[in-house]
Amino acid sequence: MNFFSAGSNSKLRIVHTRLMALLILVLLVISRNRIEGSVQEGLLDFAGLACVIVCAFGRLWCSVYIAGYKTFALVEFGPYSTTRNPLYLFSLIGAVGIGLASGSLVILVLLLLCFGLYYPSVILREEKDLTKLHGREFLSYMERVPRFFPKLSLYYEPETYPVKPKLLRRALLDASYFIWVFALVQLIEKLREAGIFPALFRIP
Repeated sequence: MNFFSAGSNSKLRIVHTRLMALLILVLLVISRNRIEGSVQEGLLDFAGLACVIVCAFGRLWCSVYIAGYKTFALVEFGPYSTTRNPLYLFSLIGAVGIGLASGSLVILVLLLLCFGLYYPSVILREEKDLTKLHGREFLSYMERVPRFFPKLSLYYEPETYPVKPKLLRRALLDASYFIWVFALVQLIEKLREAGIFPALFRIP
């Protein structure tokens, strides 16, 4: 997520994300999709957990800079000095983590496809809003900083930065969302192994 977006767009994006998460969880409940083999499962779970942790801490890191400022300031520090959309980047990493933890190639591809179809248009719409809000300042920022994939050589952070604890606390809860989804995916698999969730069909 960029550092500015209209409230309605933000709420709509959250609804879409949660609906997709619900769809994926339902698919996990009614299907068998784990890659068989304890070593393979362990590696996928470890890789998935690593991605989810990077996602959670990355989103929290971004929130340190934008919590309370996204509606009136152009934030160009920290993660926003290397990419214009670090929150979306970390969300993509989290989605990959959930896909890996599911053990299903179909679910991983579905998550990536949904991200690729939905978020580019969101980013373009936000760029138009930011251009209207900040004018030449944002255009200059666009010329210097990549849209999505970070350019680490541009990294800059100030010595001090004011943080609003109340808003940061909310951001912490938001950052933990991917961790809870990961835990739920693992719980569903354990319940299936125990025979509580019988698989209706199998997907790759």
